[in-house]
Amino acid sequence: MKKITLTGALAALMASAMLLAGCGNSSKANKMEPAEYYSYIENKAVDEGLKSSKSFSFEEGFSADFGLKFALLKEGKALAKTYMGAMGGADGVSDLDWLNNIDLTGNLSVNKGALAANMTGSVNSAKINLDAVMDENSACLRVPELNKDYVSLPAAFLGANSGLNVGEIIKAYTEYITSIPNYEEIVSEVNKYKDTYLKYATDVTKSTSNLTRGGKSQELTVLTVNFEGENAENLVKDILTLAKSDECFKRVISAFENYQKALAPYSDAFTYSKFEEAIDDLLDDMEEFGLGEFSNIKMDVFVNSKDEICGRTFKLSDNEMASYAVTKDGKDFGFELSAGPDGSIASIKGNGKCKGDVYTGDYTLSVQGKDVQKFTIENFDAKALKKGLVKATVKFTPENAAMSAYQFAVDFNGDSTSQKYGVTVAQDSKKLATLEYSTKIAKNSKVKMPSDAVSIEDGEAFQKYTKSLKFDNLNSIIKKIGMPKELEGQLTGAVDGLAKSFAE
Repeated sequence: MKKITLTGALAALMASAMLLAGCGNSSKANKMEPAEYYSYIENKAVDEGLKSSKSFSFEEGFSADFGLKFALLKEGKALAKTYMGAMGGADGVSDLDWLNNIDLTGNLSVNKGALAANMTGSVNSAKINLDAVMDENSACLRVPELNKDYVSLPAAFLGANSGLNVGEIIKAYTEYITSIPNYEEIVSEVNKYKDTYLKYATDVTKSTSNLTRGGKSQELTVLTVNFEGENAENLVKDILTLAKSDECFKRVISAFENYQKALAPYSDAFTYSKFEEAIDDLLDDMEEFGLGEFSNIKMDVFVNSKDEICGRTFKLSDNEMASYAVTKDGKDFGFELSAGPDGSIASIKGNGKCKGDVYTGDYTLSVQGKDVQKFTIENFDAKALKKGLVKATVKFTPENAAMSAYQFAVDFNGDSTSQKYGVTVAQDSKKLATLEYSTKIAKNSKVKMPSDAVSIEDGEAFQKYTKSLKFDNLNSIIKKIGMPKELEGQLTGAVDGLAKSFAE
């Protein structure tokens, strides 16, 4: 057995930080004893974080509408022609004046044991549809423009050439999705681990500090939570023991294990038995070696005058291992997030202006002490985030010299059930192309296999089906795209050849 590693312990600390991170908003004056006050603001932070998370049960499946839209603008077409022409592309390929947009929209419905997908792809105004309904036994497919009826194939047939059983993948995937805990379970799980943690968070001291981040300073209350010696060991033991006996963990990890095995039957997949073994190894190591340098864990929690948590620092034996904090000075703010001793692994630092709860600032990402990317976050809405909504725009220019003329902007707007993201690519401030992705998820989904699908195993019926495919409709769709005649002729010629082979 190996001793507990720095990497493993740091990962555990970061996971704890993500679990407990939040913003309390207490109306109580800071008159409690330090440990009592710390417990109060931590409980409130977790409660508010859970309330802001919109979630629902996947137990009865889900239905998701999705959309992916790409638009090539005038300047983008000109740039593509320049680059592709320089690479020796044919006129029909390098000249993209005819291409305006490519879209993919549709719906994915999942229930235990079955899924259905309805998709519409389009290039300019030309559209084509694909419908699929699959369970562990069969896959029913159709292209309505070619034939309104479904054709049914054995699910295992689809992955025969790759050695994969698509039926088993579908069964494992849908079982994994429907194993995801519902909101009530998530609340119960988080509170269970939080209560266990707080049981040992009794050694707390209080002080004040003038904290500076991003060049902005703020006077803050500092609650220092100490976990030392036996107290630290008992905390870790209790958390590990809880995880090992956690039925929710077992259900989700086991379902994910089956899904991994279906996707890659011969890979060394993560399994629940390995999860249990890892916990047992850690517990055995603690019995033999103790926590070593990790038996002295401290966390500084920074609290402002409104009793809001605005930062944390995690320490091992007084050495800072990870931290984040936001400081405010009027309408100015500073920010820093770091990982590793004194930020040696990675860090994000920045500052900017805030108007109410809306923040705009400039940041720098550093890895192993070297600046690798500068970026701007505009109109980040902290108030909306408390309600589970993410609203912000991220802008950056790649640091690579070859890409320095390009600018990227990414818009975020969504919560756990509805998202919309947009990417804009520009050159010297002139827009070249845009990409939009959106999805909206609803709970409960009923997937029904088509009862009148034509079976591939019925040779006569299947032959009749293939001979009735309307390939002329496909050629009509191609001609609606508006591509150069040379390229159009190549595609319609290929379709004609396909039609001939099916007619024989």
